[in-house]
Amino acid sequence: MTNVLKSRKGVTLVELLAVVVILGIIAAIAVPTIGGLISRQQRNADKATYNQIVEAAKLYAVDDEDGIFTVEVLETDDFIDLKSNKVGMTAGKDEKKLIYIKVVDGVVTFYPDADAETALEKLYVNSTQVLETSE
Repeated sequence: MTNVLKSRKGVTLVELLAVVVILGIIAAIAVPTIGGLISRQQRNADKATYNQIVEAAKLYAVDDEDGIFTVEVLETDDFIDLKSNKVGMTAGKDEKKLIYIKVVDGVVTFYPDADAETALEKLYVNSTQVLETSE
């Protein structure tokens, strides 16, 4: 009888259940962690895009005579390539509007329209808030 039991190959139901439980625990730990990493990386990428816009605006302002311009003007080979990034403003995270930029003495300010005297309080890049000013 002992020879018959020793020669059988395979796994028991208990061993299989233990493996499934262990894999479930690992998945329960890994999935939220990976999700958090992805969203954090997206926020960092959006903030980097904002920094690129600011630096490009400073460079463009040297050549610009009007003093106020749009983000779309910066999207040239000489200044910045935003690819699929969109810049939205105050009214909501997903709303896309034309944003005007003014650079005075190296300080970059964003406006809702060309004639506005009040700067934007919030600025979003790909639904990530990158700028908030309080007056």
